[in-house]
Amino acid sequence: MLDFVAIAALLVAAGPNMSIQSLAVPLAALFVAGTLSSAGAGAFNAYLDRDIDAVMARTMNRPIPLGRINPPIRALQFGVLMIGIAAVVSLTMLNLLSTAMILLGAFTYIVVYTIFLKRRTTWNIVLGGFAGSFAALAGWTAAGDSIGGPAILMAFLIFLWTPSHFWSLAILTNRDYQKAGIPMLPAIVGEQKASRYIVLNTLLLIPFSLLFYFLGYNGILYLAITSVVGALLLVTNIKMLREPNKENSWTAFKFSSPYLAIVFTAMVLDTIFHF
Repeated sequence: MLDFVAIAALLVAAGPNMSIQSLAVPLAALFVAGTLSSAGAGAFNAYLDRDIDAVMARTMNRPIPLGRINPPIRALQFGVLMIGIAAVVSLTMLNLLSTAMILLGAFTYIVVYTIFLKRRTTWNIVLGGFAGSFAALAGWTAAGDSIGGPAILMAFLIFLWTPSHFWSLAILTNRDYQKAGIPMLPAIVGEQKASRYIVLNTLLLIPFSLLFYFLGYNGILYLAITSVVGALLLVTNIKMLREPNKENSWTAFKFSSPYLAIVFTAMVLDTIFHF
């Protein structure tokens, strides 16, 4: 998803007269650097959370709890290596600003979210959601070495999308987080109240997504696609609010997963066909 968002942002920044030939190198570099950086951040997370991963049903089959990576420090070494290679690829084939965005994304996920927020506050996934926002900024700056207005909106769109997406999963795995002592919102306020917060968050997300149209960045095609997918997302959230069981939370989570991809695809299509 992070790679997809970054590439979509690059294509939107390149504009309607984009040339695939001229974008081939930055597209490939963005994909490689983004994938390696995400892999490295994931390895850091697996190392830092190895104690709670071992007690949560959703994560106990990861390589470190199973003993497949032993000693665990090897995961940390792997993470450093992946992020280091990502930085070299980005500096060599993209530019300094894109590299900074990629590294800031990894830093936010590892340090801000995993180390400082995850075990301390229900705001963990809200503030930690900024980690994904840097993917859009990395993609945009790969096209022009500057951050434009649409890029900032893209970053905040990802920020607003993250809580609704992850809290749905947290409701599904609520007992896991309670068992591990992680203050995910549903584990603290309960599934019913968490569902209410998800609906409220989605009610912020939908009008914000429409700003791209009303500010003139995208046209009617984007407006139509985003309005429909936003309404469908809200329907799944309301269904979960009425009955916050595993089936409805899984449906809300699975629908929120492609939401971001659909919205960014709409941006790209609108840029190409310029409706």
